[in-house]
Amino acid sequence: RESRFLSRSEPVLAASRFATACALALTLVAQPQPVMAEEQAEQTPQKSSFEGALGLTGNLSPSFAGAGDYKTKLAPAGFIRWGRFTLTGSGGFTTRRQDEVDRGLGAELVRRPDFQVKLGLRFDNGRSASVSPELSGLGDVKRTVRARLSARWAVHEHWRITGGISSDIGGRGGYVADLGVARDWSLAGGDTVTLSAGLTAAGDHYLQAWHGVTAEQSARSGLPVFSPGEGLSGISTSVVWRSELTPEWAAFAGAGASRLLGSAAQSPLTTRPQSLSLSAGLVRRF
Repeated sequence: RESRFLSRSEPVLAASRFATACALALTLVAQPQPVMAEEQAEQTPQKSSFEGALGLTGNLSPSFAGAGDYKTKLAPAGFIRWGRFTLTGSGGFTTRRQDEVDRGLGAELVRRPDFQVKLGLRFDNGRSASVSPELSGLGDVKRTVRARLSARWAVHEHWRITGGISSDIGGRGGYVADLGVARDWSLAGGDTVTLSAGLTAAGDHYLQAWHGVTAEQSARSGLPVFSPGEGLSGISTSVVWRSELTPEWAAFAGAGASRLLGSAAQSPLTTRPQSLSLSAGLVRRF
């Protein structure tokens, strides 16, 4: 009787297993595997959703875009990530997740292994006329807050394409858009080298604030009146070396070259349309 009962129950068990398999398949279709893997990784007890870093960064770059003189800056930098949210005062950090961190307050709207979309807010310090004698009589570019929407697509294991657009929340500073491509090389000991190139474009309000000369500014500075128009504003390339010194400590160093384009290059403020920059940093993670 027991054997007959088991034989009769086999179709029921098979149907139950088939239904379970169908339900699982529908779940997999409704929710792509990469997202599930990401969520499962986040729920793993060994991995915390919180991480941070403290460091020191240094930079040598033109006093302003198009300047003929250079300035050095040494400043502390910090970073905090909690789940999909990040807060940092400086870009260039490499985190335990091995992704680039944008300056400001950010939230990941889409997070997949090969594709991310972020929405962020960043404080724009503007520009002080005191940073260079070349800006004498032009006044300051006012501070503001910018909203930025960006995306990152890993088209290959070592290749990625990035793009974004930012706009002044107050509606005074206009918009800036950027598009870039980067290639990574993995070295021994966990070191990496990244070569990247980018192109930027900006609206006339932004270009007027940073590269234009009003009639009032012309009278004070002696420069001719100049009203830049919307369009491409710059092209750049950079190489960055990053080293994992220990599980907690990391360092980076980089060099970049850029050139102003269009109205930004034609501005009477522009002494040198091409420029070089150097940067380095040391960071302690926790």
